[in-house]
Amino acid sequence: MRAKAGALTLALALLIVAAAGATVIQQGNLRVTVRAQVAPNKLPRTGTAPIAVFIAGHVGSVDGKVPPQLREMTIKVNRHGLLQSKGLPTCSRPEIQPGSTEHALDNCADALIGSGRFWASVIFPDQAPYKTTGRLLVFNGKVGKRAVLFAHIYTTQPFGSSFVLTFAIKRTTGGTYGTELSTALPKALGNWGFVDRIKLTLRRKYDYRGQKLSYFNAGCPAPKGTKTASYPLALATLSFAGNQEISATVQKSCVVAE
Repeated sequence: MRAKAGALTLALALLIVAAAGATVIQQGNLRVTVRAQVAPNKLPRTGTAPIAVFIAGHVGSVDGKVPPQLREMTIKVNRHGLLQSKGLPTCSRPEIQPGSTEHALDNCADALIGSGRFWASVIFPDQAPYKTTGRLLVFNGKVGKRAVLFAHIYTTQPFGSSFVLTFAIKRTTGGTYGTELSTALPKALGNWGFVDRIKLTLRRKYDYRGQKLSYFNAGCPAPKGTKTASYPLALATLSFAGNQEISATVQKSCVVAE
């Protein structure tokens, strides 16, 4: 099996359209759609409160042909968002890979921070792409002493296959964004194919030493005297085969909680 990385003509212009809560980026024949939602919408002006994040993404082409393989992904999260893992159990890669969704949950359910589904195309030589779908789980993890996120994907079609994407977590200071998540897909997927669509809910509340904590937290950065704010929730940069790279900023709004 091999991943098909068809040649694409790059357009000079980058089109970003916000419609129906979606950010659509089109560059040449490549089209990427990202939708994101944060709940609740009412958040404190100072400090943070627990939130859930709903994400949907799709990689496709204008003419319906197989898009180039996604190689690397970097997501920068607004500095008013906080990833809090203090006291939350961690999972190691050998506990979930290789293995089914049930195997991963049996070993690491207490480290689960998100779940959803993925859709992918498996590429066989001289054959049309084989469409498949399966479960997507996200775990709080560690590699050595470094905190990471493990995204575990599993499908039974055309045969049982599991893979793990490891997202490195980097804290940044100053500027709009405060946390950076990054991963390399071919390192995890090899020549299996490519994931072209995901739907994911990120949410985890837990108790630690008498405290009620949440892995995902956010505040509403509204200026004094105002009740609402519009802000860039995240900046996603996607690198594809053929040295093609596109970026998308997901804009959201919030209301200051009384």
